[in-house]
Amino acid sequence: MKVYEILEATKGILVSGNKEDEICFFSQDSRQMKHGGMYIPLKGERFDGHDFIESAFQTGATAIITAKDVSYPDKIVIKVEDTYQALKDMAIYLRSHRPVKVVGVTGSVGKTSTRDMVYSVVKQKYKTLKTEGNYNNEIGLPLTILRYQDEEVMVLEMGMNHLNEMSRLSMIAHPDVSCITNVGTAHIGELGSRENILKAKLEITDGMKDQSTLIINNDNDMLQTVDLPRLNVVRVGKNEGASIQASDIELFEDHSTFIVHYHDQSEKIWVPVQGEHNVFNALIAIAVGLELDISLEDIKKGIQEFKLTKNRMDILEKNHKTIIDGTYNASVDSMKSSIDVLTNYKKRKVAILADMLELGDYSQQLHEEVGNYVATKEIDVLICIGKEAKYMYQKAKEKMKNVYYFTSNQEVIEQLDQFLKNDDVVLVKGSHSMNLKEIVEKI
Repeated sequence: MKVYEILEATKGILVSGNKEDEICFFSQDSRQMKHGGMYIPLKGERFDGHDFIESAFQTGATAIITAKDVSYPDKIVIKVEDTYQALKDMAIYLRSHRPVKVVGVTGSVGKTSTRDMVYSVVKQKYKTLKTEGNYNNEIGLPLTILRYQDEEVMVLEMGMNHLNEMSRLSMIAHPDVSCITNVGTAHIGELGSRENILKAKLEITDGMKDQSTLIINNDNDMLQTVDLPRLNVVRVGKNEGASIQASDIELFEDHSTFIVHYHDQSEKIWVPVQGEHNVFNALIAIAVGLELDISLEDIKKGIQEFKLTKNRMDILEKNHKTIIDGTYNASVDSMKSSIDVLTNYKKRKVAILADMLELGDYSQQLHEEVGNYVATKEIDVLICIGKEAKYMYQKAKEKMKNVYYFTSNQEVIEQLDQFLKNDDVVLVKGSHSMNLKEIVEKI
């Protein structure tokens, strides 16, 4: 962005510097600055980014926006009322002043893997920018947009914890195409009901123009109810009612295949990762590809080349064991999907499952639901860890023999040798703050 564009976007005052200069890098982290970049000091609960302005310049920044009076005559300094608002205003301006299409991706689970699969498809035809890591909130999304150089499409992951959050993201990104993977129970503790979760997810449409395209997983019971006449709603799934439909799904230990049907055409699709949930992700990627006029051959190629973001169900082969690392996070839906992946293996199967957090009053019910689900699968050993996982343990124990309960990771680590054998397949999954990585590392 040119400095004069930043001034126009933020209604800021140029304290020093040349308004014709161009800024090619933006960051709120003074440690990550690059030469020619702009530092955006944000104020948090425990720190104020303005305290690191000097450090940002030492690291390579040549420009800052600031809500405080500072003097750096040889640098570009723009004074604004609120740096957080200025960050969003710059992203909104850039989005609306560049010839780029935006694909927004949200959902209770599967956002990241769907985003990555959509990106893999879209980049077959277009120069494409995508969200990196977990930059999917009201700071990360604008920073992702500000990474724009000359891309033709942005694939943006959009997350939320509360009502109205997604609406604000949508009004920044203004998606041309939006995708909702599913509506589950993630953040139900904050939102109170799945109906409210659906309402929050549908806020992704708030910034969309009439006749824009919304792609939804029509097999999801909540998304089936969606009726938005002002938008072009594309439904994908296995069941009737889907305009892009999957049949003949085959699930293997390291990949999946299915037949996709659309517009009286049928084609076999090969997905390089396991699990039926990734079939639905592929259907969404196909729908996005078709919407952006990408050929079916390129769509198939993009799906075949797809790679999961690290820490999302990593498969590790260590010490004569296969470890399915699901330690990044957990909800009911992702727990079930991970258990389904484990079930596909023919070897002895061990599930080490810990608390799912942020479930509020629904916690007991949903942990019991997972416990009951595990018990219906051919899992050889179930190990439950944590205060809430006790409900999972109690429910599974009604139908399973080899079920064990521990209050801490350390207790499990001390007894791992008793539970695990060579050639076992071990699923380790729970909410991130349960720190299950230490169990993965021990195995």
